[in-house]
Amino acid sequence: MKHAGAATVAATRRNGSLVVRIRDDGVGGALPSAGSGMAGITDRIAALGGSVSVTSPSGEGTEVVAELPCGS
Repeated sequence: MKHAGAATVAATRRNGSLVVRIRDDGVGGALPSAGSGMAGITDRIAALGGSVSVTSPSGEGTEVVAELPCGS
């Protein structure tokens, strides 16, 4: 989201989890494994028992979906 002009954020509750979806219109190419800030986000969410997926094709922006356990 560092090189984006616009971003959208949506949060929903699904099957006992909080799902947060963030999309931007940036340049793409974000890689959590490259030691960027994305790795820190992934580590913090994993520490809470959650998961993160990152889709970031070059030239097409980035989508991050985080799923965290959430009491109903």
